[in-house]
Amino acid sequence: MNTIAKASDHVKPCNIEQSERHNRRDAEYIASLNPRILYVRTDLSPNNESYVAPDMKGITLQQHYDAIKAMVKQKTGRAMQEKKVMVTGKNGKQKERNGSSPIRESVVNIKPDTTMDNLLKYTEKVHERWGIRAIQIHIHKDEGHYENPDDLLTWKPNLHAHIIWDWMNHETGKSYKLGKKDMEELQDMAAETLEMERGKSKAETGREHLEHNDYILSQQKKQSAELDIEIAEKRDRLNTENGNAIKSGMANLFGKGKYADMEKENKRLKEELPKQKLAIQRKYQQVLDAERDRQSQQLAEKDKQIGDLQAKLKSEVFRHQQDIQEKDIIIRQKDSIINDYRERLGHYLSTLSELLRAAVKAVLDYVQDGYRSFSYRQECDVKRYMNSQSDKEAAAGTVLKASLPFLKSDECEKVKGQLSYIVQEMKEEQQQSRNRGFHM
Repeated sequence: MNTIAKASDHVKPCNIEQSERHNRRDAEYIASLNPRILYVRTDLSPNNESYVAPDMKGITLQQHYDAIKAMVKQKTGRAMQEKKVMVTGKNGKQKERNGSSPIRESVVNIKPDTTMDNLLKYTEKVHERWGIRAIQIHIHKDEGHYENPDDLLTWKPNLHAHIIWDWMNHETGKSYKLGKKDMEELQDMAAETLEMERGKSKAETGREHLEHNDYILSQQKKQSAELDIEIAEKRDRLNTENGNAIKSGMANLFGKGKYADMEKENKRLKEELPKQKLAIQRKYQQVLDAERDRQSQQLAEKDKQIGDLQAKLKSEVFRHQQDIQEKDIIIRQKDSIINDYRERLGHYLSTLSELLRAAVKAVLDYVQDGYRSFSYRQECDVKRYMNSQSDKEAAAGTVLKASLPFLKSDECEKVKGQLSYIVQEMKEEQQQSRNRGFHM
């Protein structure tokens, strides 16, 4: 019989490691589940939704827990009590007191059309009322169980959401205290905000809240018990009718009439029970094998990706080594050219006169330095040679010709212009000297 899920917000201390694995749906976690206890249909997992508070993005629950511990120490001057301790009550008796639970987790029943906005609205009301802040919300629509494992149409989803709460007052460094009345108000708030029927309290039902996996197990045990009761009832009915059939006449002793039919039915039911159990076991094994195959396929794909990346890296390293070798060859070639150039330049200059040799070297230094004009030293070396010659223009031509083996065409024109400028400058200096001698 179908039942309508009623509003319920069960709050408990958060098992940080288990919570994050469960809510993230890690592949390792899914593979570890026992399908006889809990079904997680991975084909429905894309319907799940998650919300993380903006200031919690990229931060694990363990990191947040550690930050809360530091905050408590700073605010109160005392370390946060994490473990259970024995304390003496006012009556003098010893009692166990739980450690601090700064991060808590709610399991909230939801409807098929419940949205993340509905849950955010609920958590905002809780924050306004008590100061407790939701740092994560995870809607799960892929969990449930099959009423009949042989019939996929009997899937019964267990629609719920996990809300991770920061249960600490960050102004005082103390945890929020919610009493029995507060928790009842919390349930009312959940029912009203999520537009669901208010569930009965534990005081009314006398039942403890079942954890999710225990709930699924209880449902499966209930179905198995109902099946056993049905078989037992049929067996008792057959036994009763069989006894009456024996009394009814000798014909029944020969396997005739109603007695024979009942014996067949009894035999069929006895044979059916192990078959049904075997079918259930096979169904569970199929689900387990399918999940194992899926995980193996994912691992194979990841191994292939790693192999591809390693091959790519090897190719990049080989290409890089080739580039280095090519650059080394080019550098050696350049060094060889430079050394040859220097050797030829030295030999060539040795055949020139000392002054001409200095002038040519000044021209080549000028070209290599990349200056716009001769430096003062370079200009002096050129002028010293020109002063040793009566014809300055001819001397400039000699310097240019002596430099030609080492100049490119564009450099030749540049040097020619600079030499012409020096010739003109020297002529002007000679003319000024003559003018001064005339006036004297």
